[in-house]
Amino acid sequence: MHTKDYLVLFSVVLIWGVNFLAMKIGLNDVPTLILGMVRFLLILLPAVFFFKKPNAPWIYLILYGLTISFGQFSLMFLALSWHFPTGLSALILQAQVFLTVLFSCILLKESVKPNHLVGMITAGVGLTLIGVGQYQGGFSLIGMLPVLGAAFSWAIGNVIVKKIGQVNPLSLVIWDNISAFMAFTIFSVFNYGVGGVMSHLANFSTLGILSVMFLSYVASCVGYTGWGYLLAQHSASKVTPFIMLVPVIALVVGYVALKERLILWHYVGILTVLFGLGVHLLDGQWFDKKF
Repeated sequence: MHTKDYLVLFSVVLIWGVNFLAMKIGLNDVPTLILGMVRFLLILLPAVFFFKKPNAPWIYLILYGLTISFGQFSLMFLALSWHFPTGLSALILQAQVFLTVLFSCILLKESVKPNHLVGMITAGVGLTLIGVGQYQGGFSLIGMLPVLGAAFSWAIGNVIVKKIGQVNPLSLVIWDNISAFMAFTIFSVFNYGVGGVMSHLANFSTLGILSVMFLSYVASCVGYTGWGYLLAQHSASKVTPFIMLVPVIALVVGYVALKERLILWHYVGILTVLFGLGVHLLDGQWFDKKF
């Protein structure tokens, strides 16, 4: 990858590392479905009137919105609303890395280099070590199921965006979220009624409004624009492992902003993730010669 692509990649990772904190803040004000509805409404309006529809079939745009946006975030918001630990949510969500590579190999016939495979597995071990540090014995295993569902939805969405190919990534983010907004709105009205939706919207605090603006304009528009660009340019096995840095950043954000305690398991896990990504960055020919 070029230097520009690495800058885009690490900007996306940094944004998504802060993203979980913004989700938690927003869910303090409104329920899961309402937060999703407002998030994707802000993405659409007024941008949908200024950006042309990307050159992709409607079915791909609809499926992309329903998987990477509605599926992923409705399930992730649900887990967080059940008080499933934020740090563990960020960790388990990274199962999407392995699922994306697996689906890309099966459905798109992409190959995986040995150093990429070893790097992913090593970084996965690091995430497991961080998970041990996060585990306090008090979370429900049932609460983990929505997070795994979110990881599956994200992986399917990654494959769809690769299938779409090279289009304007910001236009893709805007237009694919039409289906996500409609899904969140339909389920919100079904669950709370129009009056209930309006009542919940009135509960937004200033901090809550700032959090949903971050989710909409920074995490979605900036983050997924960069992510769509990277997936269109490179194989899934090359770029998705770097997303395993997201929970590492989430831990640091929790430590700095929320004064959350880090223990030895966290530090060892972080170093292992970094080592795994270092292996991932090795030139494939050098790796083949050595091993």
